[in-house]
Amino acid sequence: MFAAPIGHGAAASANNVTANAESDVEDEISCNEVDQDGAPTEADIMTVTAELVFNEMPSHLIYIYDDYETTTLIDRETLVDLFRPELIRVCKDLVSKDKLHDVVRQNLKYAALSHRWLSVGEPTFQEMSAERNHQSTRPGFIKLRNFCQKAREYGCRLAWSDTCCIDKRSSAELDEAIRAMFKWYRNAEICIVFLADSSSISDFPEEVWFQRGWTLQELLAPPRIKFYGRNWDELSRSRNDKEGHSMLEALSQVTGISRQNLLYFSPGLVDVREKMIWASKRRTTRIEDIAYSLIGILNISLSVAYGKGERAFRRLMEAIMQACREWQILAWAGPHSSFQASIPRSPLAYCAFDEASANILLPDRYIMDRPSKLGDPFFTMTKRGLELEVILVEMMLQQPAPRQPGGTRKKTQVIRLISDSASFYDVTAQCDMTFLPFSQWAIAIVNYKADESGKRGGIGKLNPTSDYLCFVLGSSIHSAYGGWQKVETQKIVTIRTKREVYQQVTTVWL
Repeated sequence: MFAAPIGHGAAASANNVTANAESDVEDEISCNEVDQDGAPTEADIMTVTAELVFNEMPSHLIYIYDDYETTTLIDRETLVDLFRPELIRVCKDLVSKDKLHDVVRQNLKYAALSHRWLSVGEPTFQEMSAERNHQSTRPGFIKLRNFCQKAREYGCRLAWSDTCCIDKRSSAELDEAIRAMFKWYRNAEICIVFLADSSSISDFPEEVWFQRGWTLQELLAPPRIKFYGRNWDELSRSRNDKEGHSMLEALSQVTGISRQNLLYFSPGLVDVREKMIWASKRRTTRIEDIAYSLIGILNISLSVAYGKGERAFRRLMEAIMQACREWQILAWAGPHSSFQASIPRSPLAYCAFDEASANILLPDRYIMDRPSKLGDPFFTMTKRGLELEVILVEMMLQQPAPRQPGGTRKKTQVIRLISDSASFYDVTAQCDMTFLPFSQWAIAIVNYKADESGKRGGIGKLNPTSDYLCFVLGSSIHSAYGGWQKVETQKIVTIRTKREVYQQVTTVWL
């Protein structure tokens, strides 16, 4: 059953809950002499506790009583006060402060639930906060009770579930939860995954959990994870499924994520294109969550604002381009953002490559190429668009196929661009010809070998044995600022040279 929440009614006084644990800690520090070199004082213990709770743990947690069935929802202030006597007792005999943080963390460990939400019937924050016992037989409450039982079996008296531990009425709390969720899953003692559609590992290809956007970070973030099937049966014999060979193999096959990343994933703006491909296989109910579910994976700061639709992903991509230095983030094709032609509409754009372009995008290859100073690492978004240094090669358009008598020209056609220079092969690309009233054409080569000077406006080098990523560009008297515009192609476009080429790079704004 779910008991009345501590700190939200009469039970608060029974548990001697203070209104603000942080101020208590400050008072203790001022009133107690701190021994800098010896054993920790009570003030030291509560300072470390408050720092851990307020900076590294969720804003609300479920406290699970010793009977494994009774639970109550508590906030951070209540958590500090509730565990104060125990932490002081456990830590007072430590001979050094060095281990204080680890001891406190071990006593405040929590389990996190990863699951697919039910269409109706999930327990809410308001229901969990109500001052009454809950013995509901709704599927969502049954799932929560099973999760809490598993959490206690892993030695956790605290548990977190995104359905009922976030006060979604508070925009500040919701914003913090979305920004910090990756960290909360990473800090969990165990991530318990409930797969409602699976009875065994063989069911993974059809399991909806692997198709949802938010569960990507819930798979990558936790160092320890345990999968349970539809009847809450264990799907392996391991206590940590990231240590099981057969489970890791199954996870890698169904997600396309390497075992290395499943085991040792590090968030950040490295291999961004690969992370976008992972995300492209997943869907979210709210279109904004395509972007927000990647915040923690990319370790990027982005304000949360629902109702913005596709603008959320555009803002994510703009933030990425301001900090990312990998030319591979530019290797996409297909529909662009409605607000910016140099930004893809969604992660699906990073899957638009064929056999000809796949070789230059292999992770094993471009990891090796990073020290080679390929392309312009200082591309950035400006008011004029994406500012980028490229090798620009002007070309002539071979006219598309004419209309057949009595017919109409196809909307999407393969075009051929021909260079006056004897150094370049022709380029072909499949484009939407409906809105391409360009009088000038060019290709912009992105991943040329940059010179060693590190200066802007240098000389780029192309080798005849390599394929290069390029953009198709068009220009006309109607083009913004009289400059080049990026032409939308259905697949990533590459070019190859006939001989070694050295050419001055050109700055374009796309």
